[in-house]
Amino acid sequence: MIKPKHQQFPSYLPLYYKLFCIIRKFKRQTFVRLNEQKARKTGPKDFIADGDSGLIIPAGSVRSNPKEAINKCAVWMDEDLSVPEVKKVADKIESVKGQLSSRGLRYTSSAGMFIDGTYTFDSEKRKLWENSWIASHAHLLPGLKVLDIGGASTAFVFYLASLGCSVKVIDNDWSCCGMIYNTRYVAKKMGWDIEALDRDITKPVPFADNSFDRVFSICTVEHLTSSVRRRMMQEIARVLKPGGIAGFTIDYSPDREVLIADKGLRFGYRDKLFKEIIDPSGLTLYGNSDLVDVSNDEGGFLGAFFLKK
Repeated sequence: MIKPKHQQFPSYLPLYYKLFCIIRKFKRQTFVRLNEQKARKTGPKDFIADGDSGLIIPAGSVRSNPKEAINKCAVWMDEDLSVPEVKKVADKIESVKGQLSSRGLRYTSSAGMFIDGTYTFDSEKRKLWENSWIASHAHLLPGLKVLDIGGASTAFVFYLASLGCSVKVIDNDWSCCGMIYNTRYVAKKMGWDIEALDRDITKPVPFADNSFDRVFSICTVEHLTSSVRRRMMQEIARVLKPGGIAGFTIDYSPDREVLIADKGLRFGYRDKLFKEIIDPSGLTLYGNSDLVDVSNDEGGFLGAFFLKK
């Protein structure tokens, strides 16, 4: 894995934009702290419980890898990354990262930052599995119109553009590190067709019905409140073309507070997954429907799944 030496901001970020990011971060942190204090006093208001019947985990030890499944958790990450078609994509993503680094251009770590310490081997490996698994099963071709939600400046978005896809990416730069500016800067330097919109996903997606062949969102929906992610899924279905595919990854930590209201999503909370993501979209699962969750309740979870219109 390539580990670039990045700072908080890309060095080519103009001073005015760095100041903009610093001020935005201060405002957001103040807003989050106030909301956290309120939620601790009154309790979370906007969430769906993790599941009426509790966590559904198959009995026994970890199963063998369901090799025909495309909707799956990341327990078999090493084996999955060695599958020829997945490895080919993973190698290409690493090659794109290398090209960028060799030209002094930036892509974010799995934590959505440019800070050195966030590019850890384990986290980057997990992100490589997410990116290559989604990309290798989405039937990507040059010229496809693609929307990515929450992935500005990621290696995944730059990989999509390197294939010749026309990419739109919506992000609000939650880390306030210059992701939007960097996406535009890299796209211009590399000659890639990427348009980055600095926009909060609480607002409607600013595109017409049936605009995109593919829609992706990598580890984003679990960080949203219930009402926001349900509206986001409705918007994804609206802008996706008939026959189009949407690909997602989600992670889960039982100890992590996400906007105070939610701990995230996992396949084992099947009722919640359908109520919050699949049912609001009106889309159908593309591929296997078993959604096996073999992680235990105390541990984390990472999974990928696809929907089709």
